[in-house]
Amino acid sequence: MSGRHVVMLLSNAFRPDPRVDREAQALVRHGYSVTIVCWDRRAELPEREARHGVEIIRVHSVPSAYGSGSRQLLYLPRFWRAAAAIASGLHPDVVHCHDLDTLAAGWLLKRRQGVLLVYDAHEHYPALMSLYLPSPMVTALAAWERQLQRRVDATITASTVLASEFRARGVDPLITLGNFQDLTPFMAVEPAQVAAVRAQLGAGPADLVLAYIGGFSRNRMLLPLIEAAGLQPDVQVHLWGDGAQRREVAEAVAGQPNAHYHGWLASQDLPRFFAAADAIVYCLRVDYPGAMYNAPNTLSNAMAAGRPIIANAVGDLGRIVAAANCGVLLDEATPEAIAAAVDILRDPATRHRLGANGLHAARTTYNAAVLEQELVDLYDGLT
Repeated sequence: MSGRHVVMLLSNAFRPDPRVDREAQALVRHGYSVTIVCWDRRAELPEREARHGVEIIRVHSVPSAYGSGSRQLLYLPRFWRAAAAIASGLHPDVVHCHDLDTLAAGWLLKRRQGVLLVYDAHEHYPALMSLYLPSPMVTALAAWERQLQRRVDATITASTVLASEFRARGVDPLITLGNFQDLTPFMAVEPAQVAAVRAQLGAGPADLVLAYIGGFSRNRMLLPLIEAAGLQPDVQVHLWGDGAQRREVAEAVAGQPNAHYHGWLASQDLPRFFAAADAIVYCLRVDYPGAMYNAPNTLSNAMAAGRPIIANAVGDLGRIVAAANCGVLLDEATPEAIAAAVDILRDPATRHRLGANGLHAARTTYNAAVLEQELVDLYDGLT
C-alpha cells in the first residue's frame, strides 16, 4: 500500500460532511487507506471512530465556536498545530486539505515530511469570509491562498467558475468535482417512507411542502423564505440545518405559523426528507461575492430526489438549474419572488416535469459515480 495512505484535514467535526464523505469513500473503494483529522470545536462527537473503512480522529483540545468571525484567527493556528501533530504520526503519503482553513497545516506536513499536498476548494474561501471579516483581512486571505497554492501538488474545486479563475493563475493539475450525490440511497426510498415523513410533519397528501435543507451560513437567503411563508399561509415551509443564522431562523419561524425549524438532519435521512418535500428552496445573497462559485449539495440532493428547486440565477447554481431545466430561477430572492415561484409550482404537472428533468440530469451527468473516476485518476497520477 506504499504511496496510498491519505490523511484528510477538515475544520469541522465531520457529522459527516457530504463532500468529504463521498471523496473518502471513493478512495477507499479504490484501495487507498483514508484517515480524516477534523476539528470538533465543541467536543460534541467521539474523539475517535471508524466509519465505512475510514478512521476519524477529532481534535478536542482547541475549543472554539462557529461563526466567530475574526476571533477565529486566534484558534486556527492552534488547530493547525494539533492537526499536523496528529497527521505527522500517521505518516501519510498524501495530505488532502478541505478548504483554505486547513491548507496551512497541510503545508507544514509537506515541508516536514515531503508528503504530496492536495487542495480541495469547496468554495471561494476568501469570498465566503467576506461575510465575517473586514475587507483588508479578506484581501490578505486571498493573497495567502495564492502563496500556499504554489506548494500544492494538485487542486480540486467544486465550481467551474472557480476552476477557470485558478487556471488563469496557472494552477495545474486541477479538476472540478461538483457536489453531486450517490443516487443509490435516493433510488431506495419507498413511498411508505415518504408518507411517514409527511405524516411526521403534519402534511397531508394535498398539502404543498417547501423545504430548505442545508447550512445556515450568512450567504443563504433563509429569512426571505420564511417571510414568503407569510404570503402563502396554506403552504408548509420546513427548514433543517445549523450555522451562523440559526438564532435568526428560530426567531423568524416563531412568527410564522406555517414555518417550522427542525434542527440538524442526519445525512442518512436526507434522501427520504428531500423526497417528502414537494419543492426545495435554495437562494444565495447576490451581494455575496462567493455566490458565483457556489455549487450546493442541496441542488444535487433535490435533483437526485426528483424534486424541483426554487433558486436564484447566479453562478454554478443558476447554470445547472437552467441546463437541466429542473426548477424555477429567480432574478431576485425576495419574499414576493419566492411566493410567485410557489404559485408556479402549485401545479402538480409542473412539479413533476421539472423534478423529472432534474432526476434525468442526475442519472446521466450530475452524479457521484462520474466524479469518482476523475478523483481516482487524479490520485493515481500523483501516487
